[in-house]
Amino acid sequence: MESLQKTRELIRQAYADVNVEVAEQLKNEADAVINISVSFDGTWQKRGFTSHCGIGVCIDILTGLVIDYEVLSSYCHSCAIKENAKNEGKMTEQELTSWRETHSDCSKNFTGSSKAMEQEAAKRMWARSVSRHQMRYTEMLSDGDSAAFREVTSLNPYPGHEIVKLECINHAHKRMGTALRKLCTEKRLGGKGVGKLTANKCKTLQNYYRGAILNNQGSLEKMKAEIWAGLLHSMSTDENPLHTRCSPTWCWYRRAEESSRTPESHKGHSANFLSKEVGQQLPVYHRMSRDSLLQRMQHGGTQNANECLNSVIWARCPKTVFVGRSRLAAAASMAIATFNEGASAMLSVMERLWLESTVITLSEMSASDTVRVAKAEATLNASSKRKRKVVSSAKKIKRHQQELKEGPTYGAGMS
Repeated sequence: MESLQKTRELIRQAYADVNVEVAEQLKNEADAVINISVSFDGTWQKRGFTSHCGIGVCIDILTGLVIDYEVLSSYCHSCAIKENAKNEGKMTEQELTSWRETHSDCSKNFTGSSKAMEQEAAKRMWARSVSRHQMRYTEMLSDGDSAAFREVTSLNPYPGHEIVKLECINHAHKRMGTALRKLCTEKRLGGKGVGKLTANKCKTLQNYYRGAILNNQGSLEKMKAEIWAGLLHSMSTDENPLHTRCSPTWCWYRRAEESSRTPESHKGHSANFLSKEVGQQLPVYHRMSRDSLLQRMQHGGTQNANECLNSVIWARCPKTVFVGRSRLAAAASMAIATFNEGASAMLSVMERLWLESTVITLSEMSASDTVRVAKAEATLNASSKRKRKVVSSAKKIKRHQQELKEGPTYGAGMS
């Protein structure tokens, strides 16, 4: 809680620095309620929506700091033991009821399915945001299939203030690819042959979609035009070039035209074009280019911060071992403190445990934070991105060559 309190002050100051109205509001009243934008996501202790434990996290979009979290559990080990004792006849119903009245440290704080944990965590955090942090989470960035937004709006935690849903670009990009691959089998658009919707073509169209969103922030019409331009670009041939909507930033044909050069043959740039018959059977483009959806992605944000935090939490509390709510809550609080403040956040924990921090301890914590920042900056470097892409492609090629050399090695019913 102390770490979140520090974070609260940093976030309020950050909004005051970028918004004159908020600065004036906080100047007149230090504890004034301000509106902020948050990225919300849920994570579970076990995959497959059968988990007894889950965590919901809100991260401020402006600063990238965790502002609130909620740990939910539908299981209590002590309660389970007593229930088994009653079922085996070792305890009566009256004795169980009497024990429950004195069982004050029950780990179970949620009743329902694991799927419902995410929306329950959201409801609890939105309900207490004003009383705990003097903030309204008026913009909610979440994945497209989350029911949390619907539950939060029905709760109406801020009368007179609308909650706006924002869409994660990464999740939209993923949905586009999934829908295209699904069409390959459902409508039999994939497979071998000229003009077919191959796996590589699905990936290319998926990347064109993401690029159109990122390259046209602030202009809904340009964004929509470039989304369709990516499809037409993939359908272009020497006999029928369809590059009028393309942008020179990513289209080789338009770059040649702008530099007054004769465009090269399409065969040298596209090994497998998309036929007109296949291109006309992609309803996903109508669905994924709706104004309502594109409007929610004008911010250009992703849930990368949430995904990063999830990895930090489960590194401290591996999913391979089942734990109760108390241990999971401890792992989450430590991970969030480290995520917000760095390794030095553990100094306050050491003080509470009467552990003395030495010069070596401080030095190691500082070195850990330095390495963490350096790695984060390296991932954003253009050369590092190119290197990762080259390494990834090399691994795929090597794996494919090994499979061709080995032949069929595994399959259902093989003998």
